Amino acid sequence: MYKASAVATILASTSFVRTTTAAYNLADSYTASNWFDSFLFWDQKDPTNGFVQYTDLASAAKSGLIAVDNSGSAPAIYMGVDYTTKDPAGRASVRISSKKSYNYGLFIFDIEHNPGSICGTWPAAWLLSDSGKWPVGGEIDVFEGANDDKDNKMTLHTTPGCTIQKAGFSGKVETPNCDVNAEGQGKNMGCGISHPIRNSQSFGQGMNKVGGGVYATLWTKQDISIYHFTRSAIPADITNGQPDPAKWGMPVAKFAGGCKIDEHFHNLNIIFNTAFCGDWAGAAWNQSATCMKKAPTCQQYVQNNPEAFKDAFWLIRSVKVYQQGEGNMKLMGRGFGDWAKKTWKKFNDMLGGNPDEGTANEVHAWRRSIKETLDKRGFGDCK
Repeated sequence: MYKASAVATILASTSFVRTTTAAYNLADSYTASNWFDSFLFWDQKDPTNGFVQYTDLASAAKSGLIAVDNSGSAPAIYMGVDYTTKDPAGRASVRISSKKSYNYGLFIFDIEHNPGSICGTWPAAWLLSDSGKWPVGGEIDVFEGANDDKDNKMTLHTTPGCTIQKAGFSGKVETPNCDVNAEGQGKNMGCGISHPIRNSQSFGQGMNKVGGGVYATLWTKQDISIYHFTRSAIPADITNGQPDPAKWGMPVAKFAGGCKIDEHFHNLNIIFNTAFCGDWAGAAWNQSATCMKKAPTCQQYVQNNPEAFKDAFWLIRSVKVYQQGEGNMKLMGRGFGDWAKKTWKKFNDMLGGNPDEGTANEVHAWRRSIKETLDKRGFGDCK
């Protein structure tokens, strides 16, 4: 009768490096080919009191607010705003929400162009719970800013009982309490971390000038981390579709500390929108000397200067969502297919030799792992 140690003996007989890790596997890929079929268009009143009219899919397409842009090195999704009319009811724009919601994952936003750094604008790429009772279920603001901001703001919005520490990331904590009603913070502020001021390529026109880049949000049971890479510095593992956050170094934001992530975040949808004025850009108008010189109020400027918003558009190459696998086998080196198939045969021989229950269970587990890996790498099925 075979003993369980026989499995270890077979595996040790190879010169390959073997590690058992929880790899990130692609769950959903939102690109130009499926974008508008994968998102819902919000056409109701703006919940943040913006001077904006969100349009439905048909209206957005007809008026040229959405399109697929093939002029660059890769197809991109265009989402813009009206820049020709003076509508007293608000400027036309787009807000979309993914049809699918998520619990945990690695969300990689590839943004070629964003609408930021323009007085009156309030663009955001974020994750929001489908609870319908904000902030129950949580909100994660991955990419956000208002007016002529030059650096990105990253924020969590929660119910009471969630705070963050001030270490483990390169950004600056603006507010430490994620509760939207926390004492000592402005209403609805949440816990915010701003991108290092020295990096003007994290948002708005500065980011656009370098061809955009990637924001990656890692949401686990322990914490929520956000990474930023300019176009020329995107890690090869992201480009190759095998992201490995362990290799990325320090995040620009990490929300951890006095917060039970499980209790505050669940069933989040991916959202993009461009708002005008409202609770942030409107309220902060007087805080920008540049914007104040343009008009007395945000609404007056946005209504009367449509041409100012021609560049207030998104170009999104993709949003990819990865989920963490359970104990996927990673094998490195040449000849992996041959090794795996030989090992598969040895395991079959073992199963025919009346192994004990522990060994049989271990063999079956490795057989499944090998078959999955072979299929993914195109080596064909094992028989």
